[in-house]
Amino acid sequence: MSKSRQHRNHEFTGPARASTYREGYPSGWYRLLNLSELKPGDVRAVDCLGKNLVVFRSEDSGAYKVLDAHCPHQGASLAGGEVQGDNLACPFHHWCFGGDGRLKKIPHTDKLPRVGVRSYPVREHCGMLWMFHDISGEALETPPYEPEPIPEIEDGTFRYRGSHTVPDVHMHLSEFCENSVDFQHFDVLHGDLTWPWTQIKIPWFGVQHEPGWYVDEDEGHKAYFTDFACVKFRGTPYPKSGANARITLFGPGGTVWFRFSLPELGDIILFQTHLPKEPLRQEIRFRWFADPKVPRILVWWVVGHWISQWKADVEIWENKIYRERPTLIALDGPVHKMRRWYKQFYVSSLPAEHADAAPAKTTKVRNGLNVLNESQAPSAAVLSPRED
Repeated sequence: MSKSRQHRNHEFTGPARASTYREGYPSGWYRLLNLSELKPGDVRAVDCLGKNLVVFRSEDSGAYKVLDAHCPHQGASLAGGEVQGDNLACPFHHWCFGGDGRLKKIPHTDKLPRVGVRSYPVREHCGMLWMFHDISGEALETPPYEPEPIPEIEDGTFRYRGSHTVPDVHMHLSEFCENSVDFQHFDVLHGDLTWPWTQIKIPWFGVQHEPGWYVDEDEGHKAYFTDFACVKFRGTPYPKSGANARITLFGPGGTVWFRFSLPELGDIILFQTHLPKEPLRQEIRFRWFADPKVPRILVWWVVGHWISQWKADVEIWENKIYRERPTLIALDGPVHKMRRWYKQFYVSSLPAEHADAAPAKTTKVRNGLNVLNESQAPSAAVLSPRED
């Protein structure tokens, strides 16, 4: 029986496994879709991060907008609506909402109730559409940090070389970050050289890893996992075959990117994004770019080899639990340092003046509609992270 078959026969899918992880979806930037997936006038429903969202693209400006998906009038899904210029019309009664969530028009009347739907900050970055999610569930006018420009992609120096999607991986968002400091597992799970995109081992060949991990001194939302990997043949490492990889953990794991530096050739940049559909279900997409001097076959090999190694981790992630107090030994990596860094994303990023306000979404009823109460400030619960 194959190893993957054994894991499929021993999956733990019930609530007991989920209950070991922190509750809530941590604050950070998340990729919703690729920019090429929406043409002007298109509308898309996206179910993620504990929210029902609608993404639409303006017919006039071509801008992308993200709103809560359900109309405040009678609850219809705006994802079934129609883009009209810069607005989105509800399919039920044609109430029109702007990209800022404000009600712009109701057919046959000029009297507009003071209602709207929540809108979220979005950015177009490296061919992808990003949204900032706060753990409170509220929308922020000003996110605490922005997606980081990658000059070689922004100026077109690096070329887009491919993408790969895995729609359902039954793991928690935090597991990739947890994995980055688990130095001991490299020899166990990643010590064999495999054919790209497969779990097929190449006889007599292996991989030697030299991992590291550290937090950015200037930008606290970033941490880095580093690895120098080289080929071994019959147990003997050959450093000249190696390459350096620096993996940027940008926030709580919604996006990470790899920079593979190949001596005398150039770099490959690989995005790996995680979009939580449920606490233990992620949509994972890979998207990669490369210096045009790097041969396409080598790009295919490097990316495919990483994804084959990643699949070995997935079989563990889909069955493991979170240990608040893991039994660690001297050979383990900086697990507690990483967890202290990760806790920041379980605290709301809302401005301090809103943190202790009345409960969120306070409303009063007028003519059967939920109307924003002008006397109440927006608010959010500040969630306390678990202790290590």
